[in-house]
Amino acid sequence: MDRINIVKPGLFSKMVSADGRRSEFDCKNEIVVTNKVPVDFVFIGDSITHNWELNAYFGRSDRLILNRGIAGDTTEYVLKRFEADVLQLHPKHCIVKIGVNDTWALESDPWSGKQGESAKVVEGQIIKNITGIMDLAMQHMLSLAICSILPTNMDFSRKTRERNILIHDINQLLKELCHKKNMIYVDYHSHMLQDDEFTIMDGLTVEGLHPHVLGYNIMAEVLRKTLFEYMIEI
Repeated sequence: MDRINIVKPGLFSKMVSADGRRSEFDCKNEIVVTNKVPVDFVFIGDSITHNWELNAYFGRSDRLILNRGIAGDTTEYVLKRFEADVLQLHPKHCIVKIGVNDTWALESDPWSGKQGESAKVVEGQIIKNITGIMDLAMQHMLSLAICSILPTNMDFSRKTRERNILIHDINQLLKELCHKKNMIYVDYHSHMLQDDEFTIMDGLTVEGLHPHVLGYNIMAEVLRKTLFEYMIEI
């Protein structure tokens, strides 16, 4: 059997998290594409997807689930690698959860003197990039689920309150976009909130950002129930 040409986005022009697993994903994608392996689900996103032991929740002998999460990734680079890491694999369904790392742009950098971006600018970038992902899925008639950004509670960030308000607002926009484009919206956010309706509940994350098993247990149950409403079993 000869090797075939597959889609490879290459390394991007600056140091970005998306490059961290590029050679690994290119190797794995080539195996799937060359051998025409049927794929049921591709999960794509940042560290929250990267760290999720998906087969412990959803694995079955008659189902293939691929994890294409990259710790530190942003909406810009998920959009740029969507063709390589999702579309060419021809999955039945794709689960996208991305956006929280874009919100680091709110933070100022005291070392360089760079001021943080406004919430409106960050919101615009996230919505633009996720809309691009949705449009690509529509063009390829791919079943797509867009997941809400999780709330946070990071003591080490001075922007936690502003970030959580921004996340709330973005999630509302994502929900509206999914309704407009007839796509699935997965609302993890509302199931993980404290009474203030902005901050993540205590006891669900390692450090106020990354879920541990109790956070993932909630996410898995929400995802199952949401997909079931669309007659999709996971």
